[in-house]
Amino acid sequence: MAIESPTEKRLLRALVAEDDPGIRRLIAGMLELDGWEVRQASDGDEAVEMAAEWLPDALVIDVMMPNKDGITALREIREQSGGGGVGVVVVSAKASAEAEAMDAGSDDFVSKPFDPDDLSARARAAHRWHQQAAARG
Repeated sequence: MAIESPTEKRLLRALVAEDDPGIRRLIAGMLELDGWEVRQASDGDEAVEMAAEWLPDALVIDVMMPNKDGITALREIREQSGGGGVGVVVVSAKASAEAEAMDAGSDDFVSKPFDPDDLSARARAAHRWHQQAAARG
C-alpha cells in the first residue's frame, strides 16, 4: 500500500542516511515495502544536500557517519527547513546519543540493533506529527 501525501498526489518521501551499506539498504527496503519513495545518503554531507534538493517527508539518520556526523547534519537540515517539515528518527548504536539527538531536533530515537517494523512505525509517526503540526499552523 503506497503512502500518499495528503496535499499532493505523490508517494511520501523518506531519506535514509546511514554509512553502513547493508543497514542502509535494509532500512530503505523496509520503508519501500511500507509504500515510501526512498532515497539514500551514505554520509552527513550527502544527507544535507539531498534533503535540501529533494525535500523528504521523513528522515532516518545514523549518528556516526563520515564527513559530517548525523547530529550536525540533522541540525543543518532543521535549519534549512525552518525547524520543521520533516519527521526525523535518529538511529545509533550509542544509547548515550539520544539526548543529543533530541536536542538537535530529532522526533524519535532508535537504538541499534533495531526491529525494522518498529523503525518503520516510528518514521510514520514522526511524519504524522509534523503533518498535524502544520495543519494546526
